[in-house]
Amino acid sequence: MRKILRKLMLLGIVTSLTAGGLSGCGQETKAEAESQEKMEKAETEKGKSEAEPAEDKPTAAVTEHPQFIPDGVRRLVLTEDGSEIFDLSKEPADYKMDFDYWEILNPYDEIVTVNTETMYTLFDMLKEMDLTTPAAVEDGVDTGVADTTTTMTIDFVNTQDADTAKQTKYADSTATLLIGSADGQGSRYVAVKGYEDAVYKIPSALLDAVYGLNPFDYILKIPALINIDTVKSVEIQSGGKTYTMEPDEDRYKMNGKKAEKEDFTAVYQALLNVMLDSEIEEGSLPEGDREEKLRVVYKRNTDDAPEVELVYYPYDDTYDSVSINGRERFLVKAADVDALTEQIQKAF
Repeated sequence: MRKILRKLMLLGIVTSLTAGGLSGCGQETKAEAESQEKMEKAETEKGKSEAEPAEDKPTAAVTEHPQFIPDGVRRLVLTEDGSEIFDLSKEPADYKMDFDYWEILNPYDEIVTVNTETMYTLFDMLKEMDLTTPAAVEDGVDTGVADTTTTMTIDFVNTQDADTAKQTKYADSTATLLIGSADGQGSRYVAVKGYEDAVYKIPSALLDAVYGLNPFDYILKIPALINIDTVKSVEIQSGGKTYTMEPDEDRYKMNGKKAEKEDFTAVYQALLNVMLDSEIEEGSLPEGDREEKLRVVYKRNTDDAPEVELVYYPYDDTYDSVSINGRERFLVKAADVDALTEQIQKAF
């Protein structure tokens, strides 16, 4: 779990989130500090330029022979036996960094941060589907595509050029694949909705891998990754006490008093240290009222960004549960929550 946070730091994501909070604590030389400041400024400006206000999405055209590359995929919706099981979508917003544009709308929501490395591995599998050359189907064979309730919808940028795909914000093409019966030779019949006369064969192993995905594998294990540029204040409740944090450019306040940048960012970064461990098994939550161990509320400075509330509850001897905006789906290590609580109390 800690490797994920370290990777974010290496990418400069946590740096931009905390407005330079990784610049050290007085141990660097002046030249190093100036260099770090320039890098942070560049990251901030890059984030602002890439997070332009979202314009209206163009209407995606239905494509008869969909071909796409991983960089061109903008949405993937999986429906199995009539039930939608997965909805992954790129949703640009001017309060986000481009890193955080992706959302898993089902079974999660916009607060969950997508692990794009795992996501592109999935997209690499999708591009292996050959939907250009129809298969020869003997008369009388029921391909199953006519009555299927298992479908895959892909919205994409219709190009094979990676640079063009990366520079295009929204999908211009779409295709819904109708997943039919097995052919008895290791493949399944597939047709493009609207063009059912042409039937293709896709390896069953590929489709099984896609439909067998675990959504939890596709998220970063951070309860909420909040860009500090969008934060008006952070309210923390623990042990019957309330603590406040207020970022304001180069002026930081903790409990209404001026705070050093290093002290402020140390606490803000610590809020990211409690990683999601696993999902809660259905029906395993304790019944009745439970005492809160820790509550963290991020209040935003823009109407576009949603307020985020994290509440940690005791679960068992090893784990605590975390409620994210009222939805309790994940477990975290209780020891991590205890360490965070202790650090907060010492900091204030």
